[in-house]
Amino acid sequence: MVTLGTLQERLLAIVKARLQNGEFTERGLARLLGISQPQVHHVLKGARRLQTELADRMMVKLGVTATQLLDLAEPTERSGTDAPTGCSETEQTRLRRLKKPPQGRPLVERKLG
Repeated sequence: MVTLGTLQERLLAIVKARLQNGEFTERGLARLLGISQPQVHHVLKGARRLQTELADRMMVKLGVTATQLLDLAEPTERSGTDAPTGCSETEQTRLRRLKKPPQGRPLVERKLG
């Protein structure tokens, strides 16, 4: 059974993955949503509850659809993996990709001295 809490968790998981992927920062997300960076941080860390209005705004601004959240919330009995329940095969692939260390040269080189 899919609950509102499950959908909010899936939305936050998508946002966190995109943050880790470097698509935006907490500050950039806060500006996009029209709220403070500390508020974004507290919501992402679970110290503050994700309000429905903010969840709606996140979905609109980030282009996340309800269908995506529902697809991610379905159990993955067919995948045969030990991934967390509620992750689709596509989400599992994305999570694996995010866990791999970056290869090649760093994006920013620092000059010392």
